[in-house]
Amino acid sequence: MRVLVTGACGYLGQAVVHRLAAGGTEVVALEHRTRRSWPRPVLARRGDVLRPAELADAVRGVDAVCHLAADGTVRQSSAEAAERQRKVITEGTAHLLAALRAESRRSGRPLTLVHLSSSAVYGRPLERPLRTCDAGSPRSTYGRAKLAAERAVTAAVESGVLGATGLRLFNAAGRTPYGGRPNPVALIPRAVAAATGRSPALTVNGDGSAMRDFVHVRDVAAAVAAALVRSPDGEHRVLNLGATPASVRDVLAEVGRATGRPVPVVHRPAPEQDTPYLVADTADTRAALGWSPVSSALSRLVADQLADLP
Repeated sequence: MRVLVTGACGYLGQAVVHRLAAGGTEVVALEHRTRRSWPRPVLARRGDVLRPAELADAVRGVDAVCHLAADGTVRQSSAEAAERQRKVITEGTAHLLAALRAESRRSGRPLTLVHLSSSAVYGRPLERPLRTCDAGSPRSTYGRAKLAAERAVTAAVESGVLGATGLRLFNAAGRTPYGGRPNPVALIPRAVAAATGRSPALTVNGDGSAMRDFVHVRDVAAAVAAALVRSPDGEHRVLNLGATPASVRDVLAEVGRATGRPVPVVHRPAPEQDTPYLVADTADTRAALGWSPVSSALSRLVADQLADLP
């Protein structure tokens, strides 16, 4: 199988490329700005998902695409960067789907797409594990862009040129030997930085009871690899990708245990737009992909963050 990976140089992309290559997949890693040294038999090529001609060249001859560009694990430090991220998600996905339609017509066969969506599509969820049918009114530009991309994929699938799986990622964490780091403003990195004196006290919205769902980047890569070989023909299947529900207090307690120091905390009232409960129902994911997380214990995620300190 020949697979194109967009966003190959990102935190998740690096893990996915190495996972696929280790399994014998012929991988084409689409690099935008960063150049990396990839293991054999990975083929690196320069390209931008916002340039249709470059995408058309990149998809020629592939059997499948893992679309990981603008995965949301990178902090957008300016309005300009955030706008580019939105364009990559919406316009980049549209360009990719057009390229896949053209390649399917050229080759005379349907293709497979695995694309990364986000828990941000849920808006303000219910206080129970979220099922994929719960997606409603996203509250962020990022979430709205991801939901629009999902709908564009559904329309492309209905045209008969591909089968697709969308993975709604919750909170990716952990590390791999390949490089790449989680978003430094995510909860676990910030808690570790505060506990080890590398940053001031951690600001916590509310009393720390808010629930989140964490998943190791290795387990994300395993789910993507499984989705490639289990994507349904002529369908767009959307699945949640989480593994370890934990409250903010749970995370602080584990960081304190691992470092031997309490995490210094400053509490403030939770803003109205804060989500108190964001946990995935992954029963469908496990059944559809034959997937089960093996690296996502909270202790492992915190230990990885500590091991990554300079």
